[in-house]
Amino acid sequence: MLKRWKIDILQHIQKNITLYLVTLFAILTGLASGIFTASSMPGDQKTALGTYLQSFFQQSSFEPIKKSSVFLQSLLQNFQSTFLIWLSGMFLFGIPFIFLLVGARSFFIGFAIGFLINQYQFGGFLFALLCILPQTIIYLTSFLGIGVLALENSIDKLKNRKVTQPKEQMKRNTGIYTWKTLSIFFLLILGCLFEAYISPIFFSLFRWVFK
Repeated sequence: MLKRWKIDILQHIQKNITLYLVTLFAILTGLASGIFTASSMPGDQKTALGTYLQSFFQQSSFEPIKKSSVFLQSLLQNFQSTFLIWLSGMFLFGIPFIFLLVGARSFFIGFAIGFLINQYQFGGFLFALLCILPQTIIYLTSFLGIGVLALENSIDKLKNRKVTQPKEQMKRNTGIYTWKTLSIFFLLILGCLFEAYISPIFFSLFRWVFK
């Protein structure tokens, strides 16, 4: 089954290479914008955000992080993003919204990484590398796939807007699109689990960074 999935994924990439490239461009643009925004923040805002991080790590040394709450919050955020991208793919003119949503998701990731590196230099880089990058790779890879599926579905609707399709065919197409999106969402759940239960294990190694 895994071999079959691998073949299907490779064939889908080959068939939709242009969509993958433009979606990847939206992700990279969002990341770059987030990093630039973080580096150009006024000093007082950087100080306020740094103070919040410092108090968070000080508190975490006395009280354990509620991992279930972190997981549920992350799961909710990813579900909302996935649902909005999926919904945009259901409409003829959803393409701009798909780019916007994918770019916005990567913007916040880029902002977090950019702030840590800009504010805490090498310590921030190490923290981002060990505690943020693993789930970030899962998230961005997932949203790349979800974004491409949404673009593909929206473009198909745009191409066939003058063609009257049987209701059964429309339901079938929607079901396939939804199932593929849900399949990738399960990968996002893996990222949420990593963020909530694996990354906090290493937080104690970086308290020196946020003193």
